Amino acid sequence: MNVEDVDMTSEAPAIGSILLASTDPDRLRAWYERAFGVEANGDGFVQFGDVAVLIDGRDDVAARTAEPGRVIINLHVKDARGLVQRLDAAGVTWVAELEYRDQAGAWFATLTDPDGNLVQLIELTPDYWVKRRERLGRGHSGLLGAAAVASRLPTQDLERARRFYAEKLGLEPAEERPGGLLYHCQSGSFALFASAGKPSGEHTQMAWRVDDLDRVVAELRGRGVVFEKFDAPGFRPVGGITEVEGDYPSHGGVGERAVWFRDSEGNLLGIGQSVRA
Repeated sequence: MNVEDVDMTSEAPAIGSILLASTDPDRLRAWYERAFGVEANGDGFVQFGDVAVLIDGRDDVAARTAEPGRVIINLHVKDARGLVQRLDAAGVTWVAELEYRDQAGAWFATLTDPDGNLVQLIELTPDYWVKRRERLGRGHSGLLGAAAVASRLPTQDLERARRFYAEKLGLEPAEERPGGLLYHCQSGSFALFASAGKPSGEHTQMAWRVDDLDRVVAELRGRGVVFEKFDAPGFRPVGGITEVEGDYPSHGGVGERAVWFRDSEGNLLGIGQSVRA
């Protein structure tokens, strides 16, 4: 059967693990555990994110790989420079020193394990995500991935909402149409529209990202904005601001500080600031 004859409409399989064959699996497994601070489970699998590496013994392989570039394990890391320093102290062998590749917007470094397999460290920076969006946007004008995104918030009383956004948030509509108000921010836009429906207020419907959350919160409190209190797993209130676990890589943070409030119509809105390492 040729590949061309395979039915490609069926669901694609998922990679469950990668097998690294070795004549000395115990030594190789121990090296990975020491180098990257991981621990193999009882079956010999070493977990790296969503994909596990199984280091197993085989008698049909050489002690060192003959073509190390044929299969390369890419490890995505949060701090490539810090990890490189630690691996330097451990005496690893580098094939390619740590370098920043501007075209990709990422840091790369490549080393060999004791069997000669190549392991590449990759740290994706915020520039990577900007460049990725640009790449995906070129030549795909008909796809939603290349389209602009704007939020829509329902209001039962459009004039009441207009006053709230002006008096409490200092925002004035840039454009109007019957039953709608359009607001422009530094990045993106949102609209208020007259609706008979009511928001649940149980989840964040729209959010802003700012550089100085404390200053923004102080100013909004001074305007009479009342902030909500949240105490749930992954959320830790600290002085009126909630600390949230994790952040998106494109934001360049390791966590987030956030607050939430409701507008005059019951829409739940958020404001966040990335926490840098």
